[in-house]
Parts: sequence; structure tokens; C-alpha cells
Amino acid sequence: MSETPPAADEELIRFLSAPVPRVVPSSIRRVALKAHASLAGVFMGVLLILFGSAFVWLFLPWRQADEWRLAASDPVRTQGRILSEMPTHMSINHQPVMEYAFQFKPAQGPEITGECFTTGKRWQTGATITVRYAPKNPALACPEGARLSEGSLGGSFVVLFPLAGAIVAGWAVRARRRTCWLLENGALGDFRVTAIETTGTEINNHAQFKISLQRLDQADAKPHEVRWYKPALVAFARERKQSDQAVFGLFDPANPKRVLLPEAWSALG
Repeated sequence: MSETPPAADEELIRFLSAPVPRVVPSSIRRVALKAHASLAGVFMGVLLILFGSAFVWLFLPWRQADEWRLAASDPVRTQGRILSEMPTHMSINHQPVMEYAFQFKPAQGPEITGECFTTGKRWQTGATITVRYAPKNPALACPEGARLSEGSLGGSFVVLFPLAGAIVAGWAVRARRRTCWLLENGALGDFRVTAIETTGTEINNHAQFKISLQRLDQADAKPHEVRWYKPALVAFARERKQSDQAVFGLFDPANPKRVLLPEAWSALG
């Protein structure tokens, strides 16, 4: 292992020198997660899930599957009438979504009452309408020109919000688990910073960089890499590359993209 800087924390030195699996002190776990996998990503993902779920509840066409089943049933058409009309709380493209109660009589059986929706006002109470219904299940019915869900099919995109939240939260949780695994089980080695390249990605208004690392004890090993966007960490990497000073780290021998550089944590203050 490279010579440890005088300012290095003694607790960190003892921890890195311990055999695996290491017992990780809470102070070291906290600073490592702050540097590489903070809870901010988890919180952001959860907020996106909650925010997106509200939109899903409001705008997702919950009965779209019924409309597909109706269309696939070779529906029968008959006359019906509008019993009532009222605006809903929703609007689409600045037009109110209207809710209608309608009634019709299938070829067999009693009259059936249902509800449907349109974007913008289409009928008056008492208007005659054409109703499509499934011959084997007349209760599955909808007037032509209307839909069964308050939200339109175009509103289905709202599922992207909670999905994105789940991806963000899942990525953050996975990053935290990887960090904890490296603390407990990572192999200890010396590295030299060989290249610093921009990835073209921005995180929190900071450019992300790929820092390439080469193990000193195995020159022919595959290069390792970390991806940092925090300016203090990137500045640490630049300083080590410029001075050609080695940096010790914990790494996963099976995956060269999983590396922790504990010496860099002091740069975060």
C-alpha cells in the first residue's frame, strides 16, 4: 500500500488494515456513502414515485383494457340515450372532460345503464346516441365517440414518472449496497491515475468525469475506473495525476468498475 498521508484518519488506517470481511465503523460507512452513494438519490426516487403515482391515479385510463375487450368482441350497435351530463375535475388540452350517464336496451335482457367520458362537451341530456356493446356481456358497453375512462389513452405516459422514480431509487440503493460491499470485502491495492475524461453527462449541474486507474502491483491488469462529478473529488484525481502520486483503494477483483478511493474522501471536507 502507498504511504498514507499524515492527515489520514487513524481509524481509517486500522480499518483498511483489517482482514476481510471487515467490520465497518459507522463513521467510515457514513463518509463513504456520502462520497459515492448518498441518500439524496433514494429520496429523489421516492419523491418521483409519490409525485408520479398521483398523476397515474388522476390521468391513467383505468378502463382501457375494457375498451380493448369491447373492440375485440365484434360489438353490437343499438340506440340509447343520455341520462345526465356533468363536467369532471379534469381537463385535457384546456377542454373539460365530461361525464355522461347513458342507458340502452340490448337485444336480450333489461335496460342497462352505464357511464362514459368525452373531452369537451358532446351531448345534451336526453340526446339519442349509438351504443356499442359486447354481445356476450352487454354491460360492457360504450357510446360511439366516447370512452370508458376519465383519462384518455394519451395520458398513459404518466406511468413514466413513477417508473423513473423507481429506477432512480433502485440505482441509488444498489450503489449504496455496492459501496458497503466494497468496504467490507474489497481488496486493497495501489493505483495510479492514468486518464481523466469527460463523459458528456452532467449531474447536479456538474460535469461527470471518467477517471482511469492502473494497479501498480499488476501492470497488465485491466484498467479500473471511477466516475465522479463532485468537483472536490475530480480535483483530487487531477492533483494525483499531475503529481503521479499513487493512491490506495478498495476494489472488486471481478469488476474493474467497482473501486473506492478512501484518500479522496478528505477532499469533501
